[in-house]
Amino acid sequence: MRRNREPIIVANGSGFWGDELAAIERQVKGGPIDYLTMDYLAEITMIILARQKAKNAQAGYARDFVSAMGRLLSYIAEHDITVIANAGGINPVACARALEAVMDEQGIRLPVALVDGDDLMPRLKELQEKGCEFTHQDSGESLVPIMDKVISANAYLGARPIAAALEKGARIVVTGRTYDAAGVVAAFAYEFGWGWEEYDKLASALVAGHLVECGTQSTGGNYTLWREVQSYHNIGFPLVEMQRDGSFVLTKHPGTGGLVSSRTAKEQLLYEIGNPQVYICPDVVADFTSFTLDDLGQDRVRVENARGQKPTPFLKVSVTYDAGYKVVAPLVVSGPDVVAKGRKFAEMFWDRVEGDFIEKRTDLVGYNSCWGESAAPRVEPNEIILRFAGRATEKKPLESMSREISGLVLAGPPGVTVMGGRPDVSPAFGFWPALIPRNNVTARMVFEGTETFFPCESGPSGDPLIRPEDTEPPFLGSGKRVTVPLYRIAHARSGDKGDTCNIGVAALKPEFYPEIVRELTAEKVAHFFRTNVKGPVTRYRLDNLCSLNFILEGALGGGGTVSLLVDNQGKTLSQGLLTMEIQVSEDLLADA
Repeated sequence: MRRNREPIIVANGSGFWGDELAAIERQVKGGPIDYLTMDYLAEITMIILARQKAKNAQAGYARDFVSAMGRLLSYIAEHDITVIANAGGINPVACARALEAVMDEQGIRLPVALVDGDDLMPRLKELQEKGCEFTHQDSGESLVPIMDKVISANAYLGARPIAAALEKGARIVVTGRTYDAAGVVAAFAYEFGWGWEEYDKLASALVAGHLVECGTQSTGGNYTLWREVQSYHNIGFPLVEMQRDGSFVLTKHPGTGGLVSSRTAKEQLLYEIGNPQVYICPDVVADFTSFTLDDLGQDRVRVENARGQKPTPFLKVSVTYDAGYKVVAPLVVSGPDVVAKGRKFAEMFWDRVEGDFIEKRTDLVGYNSCWGESAAPRVEPNEIILRFAGRATEKKPLESMSREISGLVLAGPPGVTVMGGRPDVSPAFGFWPALIPRNNVTARMVFEGTETFFPCESGPSGDPLIRPEDTEPPFLGSGKRVTVPLYRIAHARSGDKGDTCNIGVAALKPEFYPEIVRELTAEKVAHFFRTNVKGPVTRYRLDNLCSLNFILEGALGGGGTVSLLVDNQGKTLSQGLLTMEIQVSEDLLADA
């Protein structure tokens, strides 16, 4: 039953599978909330769950979710809280059954609905015969040649079946693969009775969902200006207080650690996005250059005036496939001359290792392993982790790597020790992002034994409207130009989508933004990361946030599930870019 009041408060209790378990109870008991949403799924998570289900037909979901709910069922029931989580993973049916079994043990019954239909594995051959080639979004290749190696294939479902479950009275909704903000969008669309063509309001809900979906990344976690956070103890997870008109406040429970400010919000808004004018999800395409942020103080930020437009005729599909095997073999090397020693050990090591490799690499962790030559330190460290990594179609060459690592200790330069025992050879999995015409996918919602189907029908075709960028903002400085690192005038965050990394850069003050626009070009960023990035670099502007977003293609060694890079998810690249030297009008730096 709708609450018929404002605001509606949605709390996030998990940004990924493995997030802090105690945070769920803090969110539920730390203050009044209407909804608890949790995001458990990422590409690597889907692989893990698919492998679990292959071994046990009753597995394939986030078991932590069931145990966490078991501890809170009584409180959730008493305080009229509704829970929405994609903890169903590969097996929402088993997840719902496990949750109901816990309820039976406790004598508590909350109506549970499940949403699935995202799993395309049983239909891959059928879809291929219908002309769906699952073309790779970055490379343009067809999936057909490696179809027999596919492990999982899941379409990203929208919010409509979740909202329908709420309409029927569900108090807990368990889903498979939905887009990360779907639970938040569904909650607000249901509570306020928004129509599915009220795109501005849906876009606002999507922005709210994007702000909270990664847990504490909007409340001080992973924040460039981390010294502004007075305490990380008992860090607060985010809340959204939504009004019927689509305006909302981002905040957290009082008395918790962390920080909510326009700066923490900007970093999360810039996280893992592409063209900010067309943030595409199954229910709406949001324009991240449209809305405004206002600091209200006391860990409160108002967001309003978001704009949206109709969704595209496609759904994103996350495909994972068997990509052979890999191994990582580390040593500790100490100085003096630690870099030269590391390179000599690497020469010895690869001379001993036998076999054919798809890829192999050597990293000097503590010297230049994350950012490449673009950010090599000026002072040599006194110790490094010498990290050897290899990937191959067969185990044999990788077993040779594992075997030879310990043999270096007594045969080369001094000051070396092995970390742990012989490293294990592990499977490698590739990530394959693709699109599928949405009319090939049907979502299913099951509630109290009744199935309801939601064909993901295509609306009017057409590409999202992209406005041309405005002219460059006027420069506000008038003094001589001086060279400073970017971190003097900006903060940043980076993230991954397969083999593509995005870096969002926000001005610390509005007057710095024109300088950043002039100095931080796509060409300069590409040159800075020249040893890491194999594809093009594209820049987008978000004048409303005084921010830029850079898309670095071919930057992550194939993506987190297969990459041999130390930072295979691009999380450190923003910090690397902040060391880049730029020129700024000196008079603007007086208070910076």
